[in-house]
Amino acid sequence: GLCPALDKKVELFLHGSLENYLDHVKSYNNNDAVLQEAENIKQCADSRLTDEDKAHIAALIERIKASPSC
Repeated sequence: GLCPALDKKVELFLHGSLENYLDHVKSYNNNDAVLQEAENIKQCADSRLTDEDKAHIAALIERIKASPSC
């Protein structure tokens, strides 16, 4: 499966608030450029991805996590 940190990051990216997502990213990387890019990507995803898009992404992640080769 996915490592716990990546699993949490994906969950927050798809379903968390911008603040919660950035707090999680900050706990692993406090570089201003990285944080700014993380904010930009999260805001873009929040404004463009539909709930259906997010559900499809979450289902794909679950299949990856369930894969014996993962």
